[in-house]
Amino acid sequence: MATGEGVRTIVEGLLARLDEVVETAVDVIWDIPSYGRMTEPLRQEVRDAVRENVVSLAQVVRQLRELSREELEMIERVGARRAESGIPLDDVLSAYRAVVRVCWDVLAEECRSFSGNALDATIELAHTVLRYTDQLSTTVAEAYARAQRTIVREQEGARRQFLAELLYGTEATPEDILGQAHTFGYDLSLSFIALVGLGPKEDARKEAAVAAAAAAVTAYSTAELIVIQKGQQTIALVPAEPLSDPMTMPEKLVAELGGEWRFGMGGPEPGLKGIRRAYLEAREAIEIGTALGLESRIFRFDDLLLYHFLRAEPSLVERFVEQMLGPLISYDARRKGELVKTLECYFATDGSVKIAGELLFAHPHTVTYRLKQVEKLTGWSLRNSEDKLRLQFALRGLRLAQARAENEV
Repeated sequence: MATGEGVRTIVEGLLARLDEVVETAVDVIWDIPSYGRMTEPLRQEVRDAVRENVVSLAQVVRQLRELSREELEMIERVGARRAESGIPLDDVLSAYRAVVRVCWDVLAEECRSFSGNALDATIELAHTVLRYTDQLSTTVAEAYARAQRTIVREQEGARRQFLAELLYGTEATPEDILGQAHTFGYDLSLSFIALVGLGPKEDARKEAAVAAAAAAVTAYSTAELIVIQKGQQTIALVPAEPLSDPMTMPEKLVAELGGEWRFGMGGPEPGLKGIRRAYLEAREAIEIGTALGLESRIFRFDDLLLYHFLRAEPSLVERFVEQMLGPLISYDARRKGELVKTLECYFATDGSVKIAGELLFAHPHTVTYRLKQVEKLTGWSLRNSEDKLRLQFALRGLRLAQARAENEV
């Protein structure tokens, strides 16, 4: 009997025992823990997929050929479904190998009971089954990887939508948000520190960098930290528990990150409303610290409450700035002068004309002359403590107003 005919006869024996082969393979697959946890409807889906797999294997072996494009597409669809079901790739490949082993055991039995010379047929069968297994494994792994990448993109989109709802508030109920948080592994019953950071502009992976650094200085994994990029700002929500000293955590984070990172900090605050409040405070703190050019790399909202009030009523602040500094601003605009800058340097150097001159690259006599112009134009005295306090507030208000105008452009 020819080899091809012998192979076909042996394969017919496999197909005659199709139901037995399928049930045996399914039982073996169900010993794999991730499959064993699947529900009964999914078990039936696996059974159907195994049947298709066995029939496909039988056709390939009977014809001593490779898998066709149509058969490969069927395998790709199953691999993608297993990825969507959360079955690990190693387990998926183990399941496919289990089917092949069961089929090979039956084929071996059919070879032994074959009445003719089964040696050549067995060699051809073994060669074809090995080639089938290689093709199958490669196809399943590639389809699984593609499906997993799609799932990750979709999950990331859902995560970002959830974080937007968490931080900014939407029509979603608190119960819905808490439920979503649980899905993503976040425990919103904890108190959270909110951080809003500005990092090096050339760093395209700010979000990943902050997540890794925060994990390094806390007891959390990157999966437990809430980190998201929004424009130039990197937002991080860090559970305050079980940190030994939550208030020093931002400094440790900056040290871990290195570079030119700066952070605004709000909180710690508990609960959904507290998290939103902490985030808004952190965002305002970084905006204030940046607008005023403060030297610190950590801007705590509680330390900047005064400037929060200056930002609370923009129209009143503008009115106050005009009242205190209006003549100076007009003079500088007309004459390209530096009266406002000189006044800022004077206050920044604790009233030292000499040091202010060094910062301005101007002679102390020039600084003194400009300060006299300030007093003359405004009517405020730099020897009067109340006038000095008002002028300093007005300068801060001016910088905050200028920063707000720049952000609105």
